[in-house]
Amino acid sequence: MMQILDSEKEQKILPLFRLAFRPFFLAASLLSVVSMLLWGLFWAGNVSLASYMYSNPVWWHSHEMLFGFTGAIIIGFLLTAVQNWTGNPGVRGWKLAIIFAFWLIARLAMFSSTPNVIWMLIDLTWMPLAAGFLAHPIIIRRQWNNLFFAPLIVLMTVLNALFHLIALGLVDIPLRTVSFATVMVISVIVLVVGGRVIPFFTWRGTQTEQITRIKWLEYGALVPSWLLLLNVLLPVPENISVFTLPTLLIVTALMNLIRFIRWRSLSTAKVPLLWLLHFAYLAMVIGMLLLGLHFWSGSVGYSLALHTLTVGGIGCMILAMIARVSLGHTGRALQLKPLMVVAFAALILATLSRTLLIALYPAITIQAYVVSAGLWAFSFAIFTAVYYPVLSKPRLDGRPG
Repeated sequence: MMQILDSEKEQKILPLFRLAFRPFFLAASLLSVVSMLLWGLFWAGNVSLASYMYSNPVWWHSHEMLFGFTGAIIIGFLLTAVQNWTGNPGVRGWKLAIIFAFWLIARLAMFSSTPNVIWMLIDLTWMPLAAGFLAHPIIIRRQWNNLFFAPLIVLMTVLNALFHLIALGLVDIPLRTVSFATVMVISVIVLVVGGRVIPFFTWRGTQTEQITRIKWLEYGALVPSWLLLLNVLLPVPENISVFTLPTLLIVTALMNLIRFIRWRSLSTAKVPLLWLLHFAYLAMVIGMLLLGLHFWSGSVGYSLALHTLTVGGIGCMILAMIARVSLGHTGRALQLKPLMVVAFAALILATLSRTLLIALYPAITIQAYVVSAGLWAFSFAIFTAVYYPVLSKPRLDGRPG
């Protein structure tokens, strides 16, 4: 009887709002396409486009890719995953539509308006709402090991507030300080989630021997990650942080590299859904190592190190995850369309253009920015086109979700 009632209620909900991954994966991907096209055109010389970038192109690019895009993907993923973790139905229907509406209004404002307290308040609403809906079933089921995601979302909201206060000229904090802290919060989420799912997905996808988790290695990979986050977020004296920050970045990178080596990456060569996940995790590790070297000796440029982590690590992890999650949660076989393999390859090329190409040929840095932005937009445009029918239509098996 419960299943019948659930099915009847489900049929009354627009398919796009039956679980959080649907609207957020689709809209965030489209947002990144438009944002990256604007960013690429701006660097190509169309400086008048700054009027569509909240009157501050660098702030806008950093904010929208970290919060508008990545934040939306994280929320879509967690509000979907919590249903699997707890067995409680995920947020859906009008409640989900309200969260999404706040996100969407803020994004439209970021495209065409100037800094305003009203837009700040709207943009600071959707994440805490999502954190509440995430925490509620976890607390009911007493799954304390997953509860930390909710305060991390609240922490991202605080960092988002600092971003807006910088734009409004109300605080005197360097943009790089806040954006770096935000990247570290996102990186910890990616390392935790990636460490849980990549070995499992690899085992299932390659039909090889199960990849066991070694307790000391898991702690060795994650404890430095959390200490790194604390070092970035807490007011550590500069004369101490100048040693602790690069040390923690390098230790986190090396321990996660040891963890990664056990995941049998070579076995994934013929499975695109897996090899992009592995590439992304390796890019996360390399990006953290490069950031450590930057802060330690200045031998590596900050932008190169950061974008190894953000484009190669976070960006590729997002595309690989949303491609898989969208299939699994709509009752489809985990089989990629050939066009998505092109999207995966394009995003790897975007990473290499933004990092390796600039390192080898610094004279063409601006051109590399434009190429990388274009490749990113091309990659996520493919995802948006291929997955629109997947995300906007009911599950193939008729089940809720």
